[in-house]
Amino acid sequence: MGNRQFPPASVDQVLGLLKVLKSLGGRTDIYRIDEEVEIDFDELSNAVNAAKILGLVVTEGGDVELTELGDRVLREGLEGVRDLLARRVAELSPFAEILSRLRAQGTLKLEEVVKLLCALGYCDDILVRRMLGWGVQLGVLYISSDSVMPAQETS
Repeated sequence: MGNRQFPPASVDQVLGLLKVLKSLGGRTDIYRIDEEVEIDFDELSNAVNAAKILGLVVTEGGDVELTELGDRVLREGLEGVRDLLARRVAELSPFAEILSRLRAQGTLKLEEVVKLLCALGYCDDILVRRMLGWGVQLGVLYISSDSVMPAQETS
């Protein structure tokens, strides 16, 4: 099961981080990034940690550096690396738990997924939307008006 927790950053925050990092030469101090962006430091830290878990950046002594994969995301968009990133998030909480339940049941009511996310620490509506956003953007989840299913079952 997903023992490592995915930071509650949005897809847009991570992509924005990559763009700012690229504009600053690909490597810079996190406090320099903080000066350039209009989100609070906790949100920035979540974006850095999410990007790091996905292999889009590396961190060393307060510096954040764009990886080749992060640069590739900027060149190709998420579509170019979707499968790789989908495999990575599928091993992390909360995605591993959601996918495990979906494998067992096929489809879940959206309300059930929201309750599961809350039980895993993502209780705020914004956090729920962020996690579901990652699942949809990376092609892991498909969401209809009231249900969630694995994305591959929709093809």
